[in-house]
Amino acid sequence: MSLAPFRDWFAAHYAGLLTAAIIAVIVVAGLLLLRWIGQRECARDPEHYTWRSIIGRAFAKTSLLFILVAAADAFTTYANLPRRIDRVTDIAFIIAFALQGAVWSRELVLGLISRRAAADDGGSALANAIAIVRVLVSFTAFAIAIILILDNLGVNVTALVAGLGIGGIAIGLAAQGIFSDLFAALSILFDKPFKRGDTIRYDNS
Repeated sequence: MSLAPFRDWFAAHYAGLLTAAIIAVIVVAGLLLLRWIGQRECARDPEHYTWRSIIGRAFAKTSLLFILVAAADAFTTYANLPRRIDRVTDIAFIIAFALQGAVWSRELVLGLISRRAAADDGGSALANAIAIVRVLVSFTAFAIAIILILDNLGVNVTALVAGLGIGGIAIGLAAQGIFSDLFAALSILFDKPFKRGDTIRYDNS
């Protein structure tokens, strides 16, 4: 098999490939730096009481897979590679970015919840509820990410969203008592109408 066509193509696109490689390295270095800054902020404030630590908590969850996919997408964008390769990297980037965005969103929301709930009692009450809160936040974030992925891939998600809405209503009605108690408990946890040491009186007694 002759390598002449490949050699000719490489010579014709040498400048574009070099530019694409430089941009890909910059993307990798920037995202790794962002993750390192996030890890350093988390180390400074493990309890995530400061805004810098909350944002750092999200950046620290940047995955190596997302970094590599982002670099590959940047490379193919500027390298003028065949359309099929460019399309594959675009799809991979859409999936990776949506999932990474869900992770970032989840960590930001959980960080804000931790900061809000632990401001007064140091997080003892939050420790009892953080598992269910994490499940609810994770489910919401990744459900939105999956819908966005399907939408960007050309799938008609209207019927899916409608089905999820109807299913959610049905589940909510079937487990109305459970969800009522759950959200009442979360409301007490976050609104803090009373806390340890307060005196509660009912009916003037």
